[in-house]
Amino acid sequence: MTSLLLDSDDSISGYLERVELGEGLSEKWLQKTLFEHPRLLPLDRIELGAGEFIPLCRELPLPKVGGQVYLDILGVTRQGHLVLVECKLWRNPQARREVIAQIIEYAALLRRWSYADLTARLNAKLGKTGRNPIFEHSSGFLQGVSEADFVDAVSRSLRTGDFHLIIAGDGIRDDMSAIGEHMTGQGARLALVEFQMWADANGKRLLVPHIPFKTEVLRQRIITDMEGAPVLLEEDGAQRETFNEGPKEVAPEQSARRAANREFWQRYIDRAVFDHPDQPSPRHGGNNWVKIPMPWPGKNLNLYRFEGGGGHIGVALVVEKPEIVIPTLAVDADVIREETGLPDLRFH
Repeated sequence: MTSLLLDSDDSISGYLERVELGEGLSEKWLQKTLFEHPRLLPLDRIELGAGEFIPLCRELPLPKVGGQVYLDILGVTRQGHLVLVECKLWRNPQARREVIAQIIEYAALLRRWSYADLTARLNAKLGKTGRNPIFEHSSGFLQGVSEADFVDAVSRSLRTGDFHLIIAGDGIRDDMSAIGEHMTGQGARLALVEFQMWADANGKRLLVPHIPFKTEVLRQRIITDMEGAPVLLEEDGAQRETFNEGPKEVAPEQSARRAANREFWQRYIDRAVFDHPDQPSPRHGGNNWVKIPMPWPGKNLNLYRFEGGGGHIGVALVVEKPEIVIPTLAVDADVIREETGLPDLRFH
């Protein structure tokens, strides 16, 4: 394939021939090029108004069970959406099949972090000690954006997993597009960016980005009551769907008992103190119990009071990955029982 390069007066400057990006170049080269020249990633075409891609670091380690993996490039947008970039040259079908699952795994691992976690990891990776390296590194792109608003936006991106996932390669094959199309509606914001290399007779090269595929994200809003229970689900362009049928009549004595239970747990909520600054406060989970949000792979630590049980309190840890959590806790079972004062604590 041949392209024509013209001067400003339409005279022929030369011809460009399409060459394979993988010839003599590596994924490390592509990673370094995109990091040093972030304008090559066309975020504005992926999401209207996203602005320039702001690179933060290369080869970010993401701890996981059994070791750690490395994200090629981590960046952010002006709106505070984190951007995960994985570079892949398509030398074999196995790499093409695995790369989408790979970047989704990276997103899942990153979503476990808080803003404080990300700050600490970036400082360690970059050898810095700044209070807010993300904002400091991005400030040149953020004219008119306050630090507080930017931190809130990045924190929300981490909490909700609202990331841009970008796979950058030298050619998107049919099987990649098929996998990408399957992702539509699965909650991932995924873009495949193909980089084409062109060269003239003198060896000058032209690197051109092209977007053969991107997913659309269905945004949902969940409306909750004062206790955090879901009441309504709204989707953009859709009618509201109710989760419940509204309040039901409650006997006076039952209402009084519930009020007393709520008062009991409210005193606990008001006095609870945690040693981790990012630990969310307990909140009411329902009649006579509260829940404390826990980081992944945990979910909630639920505390409940037995009715007529002599003031006994029950504790239940709800986890998403019991095969990971339970064996880890069981190793320190005796220490946990001693520290909590709960001799009957069991792990199963």
